[in-house]
Amino acid sequence: MTPVAIQLPDELGQFVKQTVRAGGFQDENEFFVSYIASLKDQSESPLTEQEQDTIAVLRANIQHAVAQAERGEVIQDFNMDAFLQERHREHAAAHA
Repeated sequence: MTPVAIQLPDELGQFVKQTVRAGGFQDENEFFVSYIASLKDQSESPLTEQEQDTIAVLRANIQHAVAQAERGEVIQDFNMDAFLQERHREHAAAHA
């Protein structure tokens, strides 16, 4: 193995220590090797054409939604809890 010395900001150092203590890794070295290997895999595996198409569709949908919001075409006074409760009631009634 190639030794590498790094200095982390305190916040990131704490994150590494907490992650190791939580049991995900044997030690800090294993933590870094795992994450660097994962990053390497990601950089060597570009997105498939289907994934690129999906991202393009999502971006277009987001741009459309932002344009609607900028024009003031937004839902006013929407209560997510009430909406979900009504959907649950409808589902329960349909499956009773």
